[in-house]
Amino acid sequence: MRKLAALFLFAVVACGKRGDPHPPVPVIPKATTDLLVAQRGPKVLLSWSYPSMTTAGKTMTGIRRVVVWRSIEELPVSQPPRDMKTLLPGDVDPTVPQAIQLFSKIPTMTPAQFLKLRNRVDSIEGANLPAATTGARLTYEDTPPFHTTDGRPIRVNYAVVTEGTTANGDLSNLVTIVPLEVPVAPTDLAAVPKREGVVLTWTAPDTAISGAKKPPVAGYNVYRFPHGQPADEFAAPVNTSPVSATTFTDNPPYGPHDYFVTALAAPRAPRIESDASSTVSVTFKDLVPPPPPAGLTALVETAGVRLVWDPVDAPDMAGYKVYRTEGSGIEQLRPIGTIPLTPVQLVTATNYRDTSVSRGISYYYEVVSVDKSGNESARVKTDWVLVPKTP
Repeated sequence: MRKLAALFLFAVVACGKRGDPHPPVPVIPKATTDLLVAQRGPKVLLSWSYPSMTTAGKTMTGIRRVVVWRSIEELPVSQPPRDMKTLLPGDVDPTVPQAIQLFSKIPTMTPAQFLKLRNRVDSIEGANLPAATTGARLTYEDTPPFHTTDGRPIRVNYAVVTEGTTANGDLSNLVTIVPLEVPVAPTDLAAVPKREGVVLTWTAPDTAISGAKKPPVAGYNVYRFPHGQPADEFAAPVNTSPVSATTFTDNPPYGPHDYFVTALAAPRAPRIESDASSTVSVTFKDLVPPPPPAGLTALVETAGVRLVWDPVDAPDMAGYKVYRTEGSGIEQLRPIGTIPLTPVQLVTATNYRDTSVSRGISYYYEVVSVDKSGNESARVKTDWVLVPKTP
């Protein structure tokens, strides 16, 4: 009996009540670390990677929203704009706008300061995230004030926070911009394909978005994107440095392209520029002809003339065209008419036999090489050849 009691007690202990279940581990979105900021016309643009990972390194699902936060700093009254005529050499960079120069003397906001001073601007709800996505990045447009009510410049700080269904991510990296009264968009943009590339020209803006005349322009940016596709607001321009003139030659891949141009208000990052000009479309194709054939020789045969020449070494060669010119005269031959002997189909071999000649008539021949883009080389010409009247 004692053994049975001991066994019963052991069974009761072994099958005892389980402990309380652990609470579910919260799914925390990974904080954004690549937030970018730029100004395009009167709007400030934000861009960042779509939140796709959790802090545990797993795929993020169940995004409730992404919240956009902003904090505005006013230039202290004790630092009014300075007269550029009174500056000493090396005091400031004259190519940088005054507002940016003045704020460069003031330390940027720390994340702790931002958390205390931030204001919620807007949010992109989970259902609206696809519409706000371009490629793999989310974009947002803001329209902050450009200065205080008494005309002092401001500096704007931004951050975003991803909110999940069970937890919120940390604050993203901070981005800062000093909005400027940028020029209006350049006008009269034109694009002409030439052998050296696509040559773009435009007219410089003569007013700012505020209506002020002759705004300072720090240069221009030229943007190219596939024909018919929407432009990425944060795409890199094709020029590696600001374009100082109102013309630029691009060397794109062959094919159709769309272009627009913006006027820069500041030469350095973050990008501060005008609205985009009107978009122009152009098709750039190979306009460089292949080399002409060499070694062209005309051999008179029975009831015909055979032409031979050396092959043209070009990676995009398509073939050759042959022309014949008839001569007239006894002491001095003169051309009286040229006809194409290959009007429909190119010759792909390096020889051609003309059997449509007339006996007792003199001719000369020309051969051109043609590439796959239809470019023709210079014509190569033979001497006059006489087809004898008798075989």
